[in-house]
Amino acid sequence: MAIRYTIAQLRNPQDPSAPKKFYLIEKSLGSIDRQYLINDMVRNTSLTPMEAATGIDYLFSAIPRLIELGFTVQIGELGYFRIGISSEGSDTKEEATPDKIKTMRLRFIPGNGIRKRVKDFAVEKHFV
Repeated sequence: MAIRYTIAQLRNPQDPSAPKKFYLIEKSLGSIDRQYLINDMVRNTSLTPMEAATGIDYLFSAIPRLIELGFTVQIGELGYFRIGISSEGSDTKEEATPDKIKTMRLRFIPGNGIRKRVKDFAVEKHFV
């Protein structure tokens, strides 16, 4: 299997007057849902469906809970989850308060193990 792509002609958003260029755009074949992942785990491990579902559901509830407590959550070589904050700048330290937060995002940073695997993926054109 390979990562699929299509080709799209896009405008440069920072210079709309520049000529359009062609870019490779990744093409997903769809989404994998919780049940598919559970079934896949059962087929490829010694877990029962209940054990696989419990593991997935635990991660779903534990990650935000532990981040809210102030932790970064690392899952082996898969990577880690943490919170990212973007705020307005303040002229003084006293003015830098939580009401200046513009966005708070859950960030996933892939680990070196998974980065190496992804780097070696094959790529092929997606034909519709």
